[in-house]
Amino acid sequence: MFRQHTTFVIGAGASAEFGLPVGTGLARAIKKSALLGNLGSKEPEIGDRSFYDCFERLYRKGSPDREEALTALNTIHKGLHTAVSIDAFIHRFRNDPHLVKLGKMLIALEIARAERSSTLMPEMWSSLEEKRGRQVGDRFLVNPDDTWLGHFFRTMIDGVEDPNDIGKNVSIICFNYDRCIEYYLAQSIAFAYRIGILDAHAIVERMNIIHPYGTLGKLSQTRFIDGDSMPFGFDVDFQFPLEKIAKNIVTYTEQGHRPETLRKVHDAISINNMLVFLGFGFNNQNLDLLRVKAVDPPYQLEPRNIYSTGLGIARQVSDTITRRILDIFVDQSQHGNWKDRVRVEFDQTCVQLFYTHQMNFSSFSQNYFTDNNDVEYLRYGDEQTSKSQPLSYRYAGPNQ
Repeated sequence: MFRQHTTFVIGAGASAEFGLPVGTGLARAIKKSALLGNLGSKEPEIGDRSFYDCFERLYRKGSPDREEALTALNTIHKGLHTAVSIDAFIHRFRNDPHLVKLGKMLIALEIARAERSSTLMPEMWSSLEEKRGRQVGDRFLVNPDDTWLGHFFRTMIDGVEDPNDIGKNVSIICFNYDRCIEYYLAQSIAFAYRIGILDAHAIVERMNIIHPYGTLGKLSQTRFIDGDSMPFGFDVDFQFPLEKIAKNIVTYTEQGHRPETLRKVHDAISINNMLVFLGFGFNNQNLDLLRVKAVDPPYQLEPRNIYSTGLGIARQVSDTITRRILDIFVDQSQHGNWKDRVRVEFDQTCVQLFYTHQMNFSSFSQNYFTDNNDVEYLRYGDEQTSKSQPLSYRYAGPNQ
């Protein structure tokens, strides 16, 4: 299992290991799908048919909002590339209700498609079980069990006999809209403990997994969309209720109206002994949501070990990355006691970070066993120390 009170902060780079697009790939897909021009002519410009069908349901010809909605889509199509992310772009136009609504719908469309084309879909997962990975277009796909999430799961359940105890010492703050983590964990718990998928889902739902920007919805246990629940990998067709699914998406602007979620985020950041960033981009908006140094009531903040992937980040900005991380907790004048606790692994993917720091992440426990002569042994690494205890087995507790 993980060390007590470990928090993981998950960014887009972490979902990339399941074949999902990172920020730039998502933005390109949204830009293409937002194209709706020359409607009503013989040669209309339609970037995505499913999105067009949904648009026509919401903004029928003659609707007083139709032109404003088309203007909002044109703004997204032509201007999205000027922002660091779709979230930042929507925030820029937060006073345009049509752009906010349609932007969320486009996010829901592309994330739903990304889930369906991910390696977690049963057919794809099965095809990768006997392979070390394969190239599909510009994506190199591997068995989900060989991603960081597979390593995460195996570490989390190591030594856990009762599945109801899974994840009690772990928090996850996931900035992604997809439900890959929840889906994988539920499937794996069911297999690992020979329990039903419904019971496994219930265990995952009790875990402290926080999505500051929302998701496509809760994972449905049926093949249909029901309320705010939606199956993983649901087929996106002309009847896909984008407007309904998009209501589960939360913008950066709307965070101020969700104090309960913010408190959960702040608790997970503050009350931990170890913090791990996976595939995180350290952009200002996301850091704002994590920052706890000035919240009220104040937290008692002490230095802790902090690890991060750094794939795609230049080593020349290592000081800046460290400063941005520590600014979450304390002012720059207090960074001195924290700096040596931050470890950014440049050029490493999420799964590579687990390979490197597996022992640092895992909780270590000491057990005592006795032989036939009632001699008890303390096994610590490769060392063996004799003790004259009559017990056949004794748990010495975790050693952090």
